[in-house]
Amino acid sequence: MDKNFEGVIPKNLNDLHIHYSQWIGFEKLLEIGCKHVVLRNDRITNEEWNLFLKKWIAMETNQNLEYLELDKRKLDIFRDRVLHDISHEIVDEGVKRVLKIRFNETEEISGGIDIKRIDGKTATFFVYRKSRMQFHAMSIH
Repeated sequence: MDKNFEGVIPKNLNDLHIHYSQWIGFEKLLEIGCKHVVLRNDRITNEEWNLFLKKWIAMETNQNLEYLELDKRKLDIFRDRVLHDISHEIVDEGVKRVLKIRFNETEEISGGIDIKRIDGKTATFFVYRKSRMQFHAMSIH
């Protein structure tokens, strides 16, 4: 793909799945207003994910977001590199919750990492498996 490609994301989408999302940079990430977002092979840095989450917490970007799926990452590495200066809670593996996953489905999830938005909404980061695939996701509840 041409590195100068400038795709336009429609504002009225509920679901956005981009499997080759190298053209999605930080500024374009802030413009996404979809409820369910899956970005594969993105070029967004850990520092930019950190800034995105701070803006989400402050309700400065995508207040409609319900589900975000990220490239494969281990939760402890994600916590150390992205959530290092964001208030978060590590949820015990014994705690089970039913959270929204891709395609508007739900899944019982054990543990995770929670962050809170200023309006009280919680986002939980977790890893789950579906059909031999592993997904790293954020579900807002």
